[in-house]
Amino acid sequence: MARQKDINVEIFRYKAEAQGSWERLTSAEYRDSYALESLGDTLYLLGGQMRLKNQFLITNCVERWSLHGGPWRSAAPLPLPLAYHSVVRMKDRLYVMGGRTPQSYRMDDEPDRLSNRLLEYDPNTNKWTELGPMKYSKYRCSAVVLNGEIFSMGGIGCEGVDRGQSRHCLDVVEIYNPDGDYWRDGPSLPCAQLSLRTNASNAGVVGGKIYVCGYYKGADRHDNITKDILELDPWDNRWTVVARHALMHDNYDVCLVANLNPRTLMSPPADLVKL
Repeated sequence: MARQKDINVEIFRYKAEAQGSWERLTSAEYRDSYALESLGDTLYLLGGQMRLKNQFLITNCVERWSLHGGPWRSAAPLPLPLAYHSVVRMKDRLYVMGGRTPQSYRMDDEPDRLSNRLLEYDPNTNKWTELGPMKYSKYRCSAVVLNGEIFSMGGIGCEGVDRGQSRHCLDVVEIYNPDGDYWRDGPSLPCAQLSLRTNASNAGVVGGKIYVCGYYKGADRHDNITKDILELDPWDNRWTVVARHALMHDNYDVCLVANLNPRTLMSPPADLVKL
């Protein structure tokens, strides 16, 4: 039997001005469960699982690539190996939260432990700083920035530092205030949920509101995507289901909110409906 080739991380750019075409930019060494974000004209590929011989190992490697071209270059590694973590950009910094990391002190059957750490990257100094931890250790959570604060939503995890306590799917929303370096509780999600992927987001901000598009409803429901679109108005401080059974392909990886009409969701192209 032929050996299956590893698939590299392929990076594409969407060009709305060119009639909605896609342009391939570059590829990186194979890994999965990574996080991807940009600062200025630079892309950052953070952590994930990499193949070493016949094993997949969680890594702390960080690589960066300039949109002006050139090879991938190493940046300061994460303070700990992470996979299934989340990353957001706020002002001129990257913020990494949660994720799975190899355990080093427990003697149970779980190969990884969960992180509740928040890490800040400064590209000017190429250094990471640890900030105030989340209330929950978790992975596969959605994360966005709204009004200068970080919103971490859902995921699978446990309260406090992960010391082997029971994990469950979360309806928790935590909000980080960078001025005071603390997390506070946000409005709970309508149901416990986890994101479809972590290397791209199923949540976004449009018109001062947060939208979550598609999710897994509970940790034991990985085969069924809930194709609803949720909206959070920070002024009302509550979630609303603005669309049910939205048009989403069953095998899609991510739905990034790019543009929504606040009054009516715009119909998809006819050729997409036929898929």
